[in-house]
Amino acid sequence: MNRLNCAKIKVMLFGFVAVIVVGNGQNAKADFTWTQKADMPTPRWLHTSAVVNGKVYVIGGSTSEPDSKALSTVEEYDPVTNTWTRKADIPIARTNMIGSSAVVDGKIYVIGGDDNTTWGSPTVYKYNPSTDTWTRKADMPTPRWCLATRAVDGKIYAIGGAPNSITGLNVVEQYDPATDTWMRKANMPTGVWGLCACVVDGKIYALGGRPGYSAIPNVQEYDPATDTWMRKAYMPVGTSGMAAVVVGDKIIVIGGWRASGNSPYKAVQIYDPETDTWTREADTPFLRACCSTSVFNNRIYVIGGTDRPHPCPATSTVYELTINPPAPDFNGDGIIDSADMCIMVDHWGEDYPLCDIGPMPWGDGIVDVQDLIVLAEHLFEEVEVYDPTLVAHWPLDEAQGDVAYDNVAICDGTLRGDPVWQPAGGIVDGALQLDGVDDFIFISSIPNLIKGPFSVLAWIKGGAPGQVVISQRGGVNWLCADTSEGNLMTELKGTGRNVGILESQAVITDGNWHRICLVWDGSHRTLYLDDLAVAEDTLSNLEVSENSLLIGTGKAMKSGTYWSGLIDDVRIYNRAVSP
Repeated sequence: MNRLNCAKIKVMLFGFVAVIVVGNGQNAKADFTWTQKADMPTPRWLHTSAVVNGKVYVIGGSTSEPDSKALSTVEEYDPVTNTWTRKADIPIARTNMIGSSAVVDGKIYVIGGDDNTTWGSPTVYKYNPSTDTWTRKADMPTPRWCLATRAVDGKIYAIGGAPNSITGLNVVEQYDPATDTWMRKANMPTGVWGLCACVVDGKIYALGGRPGYSAIPNVQEYDPATDTWMRKAYMPVGTSGMAAVVVGDKIIVIGGWRASGNSPYKAVQIYDPETDTWTREADTPFLRACCSTSVFNNRIYVIGGTDRPHPCPATSTVYELTINPPAPDFNGDGIIDSADMCIMVDHWGEDYPLCDIGPMPWGDGIVDVQDLIVLAEHLFEEVEVYDPTLVAHWPLDEAQGDVAYDNVAICDGTLRGDPVWQPAGGIVDGALQLDGVDDFIFISSIPNLIKGPFSVLAWIKGGAPGQVVISQRGGVNWLCADTSEGNLMTELKGTGRNVGILESQAVITDGNWHRICLVWDGSHRTLYLDDLAVAEDTLSNLEVSENSLLIGTGKAMKSGTYWSGLIDDVRIYNRAVSP
């Protein structure tokens, strides 16, 4: 037995470490735990918050639409006791100021926003938590709302926002609390409003926001030391009105929306400034935009906000996010065992992110006993391996509402007609019942499908000949029943000559649950029914358009193509699955 194997056996006595891998096992995903805490006394959205001496101060915001009013209310949250206390009101009611507060020397500076009557305010107020008092400070030179502010080295930087319209500003101004003076700094490359900003290693990262009506995925890095800007890697989900915080040396972006006429996102996105890379984490258990977020003791608190498009209701909910070390599977085989321990030992003493999982949440830059301690808690556990090729997933497990949520790509669908949720009636939890007359799901945009292997799957029950399960508006029917016998077929094809529909001899409209699937592996097109291949041909390419996706009706939404029955668990992959 060689020395390395002996060392591995000795180290195995400490336990094992579990890491959920992305793709080939080179990127770890943390375990996010959400806990609902005591409600905030005043429901609000478009507010701001800041942490001083372990207390969270929530300031201003708006009441629910349509009769939305700016608030002057200030409430203090104690995360240790999970209690709320009313504090002195801000002198002038303020709203539209997500992220526009900053802390210097234990004082909170609230900058800009508006009072619901005039867009874009220049006002600056300083709040002293120790005396519970407010003081008016020098006005900001450029009046604006929905800007972002962050403090670096005792100076506060006011970034972007909008004046009296929805056109994003690229203006950057620096405030010095010591002298109560303002100074103009280098413009941001792309002007946006509704953005968030975070500070890591002395640099400010301006995230997302809207130059006009719709959010963009831009990340713009500002270095106060050199007064220069640099563009960085795009966010996976372009968003605005979101929450963003720093934990360790990572930026965590939560929720937001494309625009206020769209449903808020559940997305959780993490940015690593050191590597200029983004990852998607598990979604939040709630929709949220225009909330505030604060960090205390490595826990994130998401406070208030709205969970609907216009007319937007103000919420009072508070969610605590705890980021636990990833649960350990270095080689991605679904179980934590000696193979994973050998990987850790091979990198002992190194700065190796895959195995550096302790202490929580992001490790300490070296593989050592801290990581072994975490690993020991997960010996022989089985873990779910994340599949990056799953580009869209509609579980259809909702119990109410008119939105079918996508768990992966933020391609949420809108229910049309009057379909009925069946929370306990699906093959996988819930399902959606469609009447065959005018019920369907409309998905305005589909995931970014790569030019390569492709698979689409769904569970179905019921239906009749000629009815369609999945199609693209103005395109083709992806999965449907033929018009004569109700056999499974697809019209999704390539561009070559003599390439038409692919039709099986397998009936899918017999009233039983069936799993239907179309797979293209790059050279063959195959239809599956209940995991068995029922039709196959040769196909050198596959044409998938960017048109809207329809679930439960045909490409032209004609009478007779609407599905009459249940649909459940629709998935799209950028690979050839093996049902």
